[in-house]
Amino acid sequence: MIDPHVKRLLEHVLDTPTKLHLLLMFHEHPRSELTAAAIAERLFRDIWSVQHALDELTLAGFLSVTNTVGGQPVYRYMPPPEWHEAIRRLVRSYNDPLERDMIQRAIRDLAAFASFRRSELERFEFA
Repeated sequence: MIDPHVKRLLEHVLDTPTKLHLLLMFHEHPRSELTAAAIAERLFRDIWSVQHALDELTLAGFLSVTNTVGGQPVYRYMPPPEWHEAIRRLVRSYNDPLERDMIQRAIRDLAAFASFRRSELERFEFA
Protein backbone atom coordinates (compact mmCIF):
# COMPACT_ATOMS: atom_id res chain seq x y z
CA MET A 1 0.00 0.00 0.00
CA ILE A 2 1.32 3.43 -0.95
CA ASP A 3 1.68 5.95 1.86
CA PRO A 4 -1.23 8.45 1.68
CA HIS A 5 1.18 11.43 1.55
CA VAL A 6 3.05 9.86 -1.35
CA LYS A 7 -0.19 8.97 -3.13
CA ARG A 8 -1.36 12.58 -2.86
CA LEU A 9 1.98 13.79 -4.26
CA LEU A 10 1.72 11.37 -7.17
CA GLU A 11 -1.86 12.33 -7.96
CA HIS A 12 -1.39 16.09 -7.69
CA VAL A 13 2.13 16.62 -8.99
CA LEU A 14 4.05 13.58 -10.25
CA ASP A 15 1.58 12.04 -12.67
CA THR A 16 4.17 10.93 -15.25
CA PRO A 17 7.35 8.85 -15.08
CA THR A 18 9.38 11.81 -16.36
CA LYS A 19 8.21 14.09 -13.54
CA LEU A 20 9.01 11.39 -10.99
CA HIS A 21 12.47 10.93 -12.48
CA LEU A 22 13.07 14.70 -12.45
CA LEU A 23 11.97 15.07 -8.85
CA LEU A 24 14.19 12.20 -7.72
CA MET A 25 17.16 13.62 -9.64
CA PHE A 26 16.72 17.12 -8.22
CA HIS A 27 16.13 15.75 -4.73
CA GLU A 28 19.38 13.81 -4.92
CA HIS A 29 21.23 16.90 -6.22
CA PRO A 30 19.28 19.81 -4.70
CA ARG A 31 21.82 22.49 -5.62
CA SER A 32 21.80 21.60 -9.32
CA GLU A 33 21.00 24.32 -11.80
CA LEU A 34 20.45 22.76 -15.21
CA THR A 35 18.94 23.47 -18.60
CA ALA A 36 16.35 21.18 -20.15
CA ALA A 37 18.94 19.93 -22.64
CA ALA A 38 21.43 19.06 -19.87
CA ILE A 39 18.70 17.27 -17.91
CA ALA A 40 17.52 15.31 -20.95
CA GLU A 41 21.10 14.23 -21.62
CA ARG A 42 21.67 13.27 -17.98
CA LEU A 43 18.44 11.24 -17.75
CA PHE A 44 18.65 9.75 -21.26
CA ARG A 45 15.19 11.10 -22.12
CA ASP A 46 13.91 13.07 -25.06
CA ILE A 47 14.04 16.85 -24.76
CA TRP A 48 10.31 17.31 -25.46
CA SER A 49 9.03 15.19 -22.59
CA VAL A 50 11.66 16.66 -20.26
CA GLN A 51 10.73 20.23 -21.23
CA HIS A 52 7.03 19.49 -20.76
CA ALA A 53 7.66 17.94 -17.33
CA LEU A 54 9.92 20.84 -16.31
CA ASP A 55 7.23 23.34 -17.31
CA GLU A 56 4.61 21.51 -15.27
CA LEU A 57 6.86 21.13 -12.22
CA THR A 58 7.65 24.84 -12.46
CA LEU A 59 3.94 25.70 -12.59
CA ALA A 60 3.39 23.45 -9.56
CA GLY A 61 6.05 25.40 -7.66
CA PHE A 62 8.63 22.60 -7.39
CA LEU A 63 11.19 24.23 -9.66
CA SER A 64 12.21 27.79 -10.27
CA VAL A 65 13.71 29.31 -13.38
CA THR A 66 16.72 31.28 -12.25
CA ASN A 67 18.88 32.34 -15.20
CA THR A 68 19.47 31.54 -18.81
CA VAL A 69 22.42 29.82 -20.43
CA GLY A 70 22.68 30.34 -24.15
CA GLY A 71 19.06 31.50 -24.21
CA GLN A 72 17.81 28.39 -22.39
CA PRO A 73 16.17 28.65 -18.97
CA VAL A 74 18.02 27.12 -16.01
CA TYR A 75 15.95 25.11 -13.54
CA ARG A 76 16.53 24.86 -9.81
CA TYR A 77 14.83 22.62 -7.24
CA MET A 78 12.68 24.52 -4.75
CA PRO A 79 9.80 22.34 -3.56
CA PRO A 80 7.06 24.01 -1.54
CA PRO A 81 7.41 23.37 2.22
CA GLU A 82 4.00 21.70 2.40
CA TRP A 83 5.33 18.89 0.18
CA HIS A 84 8.63 18.26 2.02
CA GLU A 85 7.25 15.40 4.13
CA ALA A 86 5.59 13.73 1.14
CA ILE A 87 8.84 13.98 -0.84
CA ARG A 88 10.83 12.54 2.06
CA ARG A 89 8.41 9.62 2.28
CA LEU A 90 8.50 9.12 -1.49
CA VAL A 91 12.29 8.89 -1.51
CA ARG A 92 12.27 6.49 1.44
CA SER A 93 9.58 4.33 -0.20
CA TYR A 94 11.34 4.41 -3.55
CA ASN A 95 14.40 2.79 -1.98
CA ASP A 96 12.36 -0.34 -1.21
CA PRO A 97 12.03 -2.53 -4.35
CA LEU A 98 8.45 -3.62 -3.58
CA GLU A 99 7.26 -0.11 -2.81
CA ARG A 100 9.12 1.24 -5.87
CA ASP A 101 7.19 -1.22 -8.03
CA MET A 102 3.87 -0.02 -6.55
CA ILE A 103 4.86 3.62 -7.09
CA GLN A 104 5.87 2.99 -10.69
CA ARG A 105 2.64 1.10 -11.34
CA ALA A 106 0.63 3.97 -9.86
CA ILE A 107 2.54 6.50 -12.01
CA ARG A 108 1.85 4.48 -15.16
CA ASP A 109 -1.85 4.40 -14.29
CA LEU A 110 -1.88 8.15 -13.62
CA ALA A 111 0.09 8.90 -16.80
CA ALA A 112 -2.59 7.24 -18.91
CA PHE A 113 -5.04 9.92 -17.79
CA ALA A 114 -2.66 12.84 -17.13
CA SER A 115 -3.35 14.77 -20.32
CA PHE A 116 -7.11 14.26 -19.88
CA ARG A 117 -6.96 15.57 -16.30
CA ARG A 118 -4.92 18.57 -17.40
CA SER A 119 -7.35 19.46 -20.18
CA GLU A 120 -10.25 19.21 -17.72
CA LEU A 121 -8.46 21.50 -15.26
CA GLU A 122 -7.73 24.01 -18.02
CA ARG A 123 -11.36 23.94 -19.09
CA PHE A 124 -12.49 24.81 -15.55
CA GLU A 125 -9.81 27.48 -15.11
CA PHE A 126 -10.89 29.35 -18.25
CA ALA A 127 -14.62 28.97 -17.67
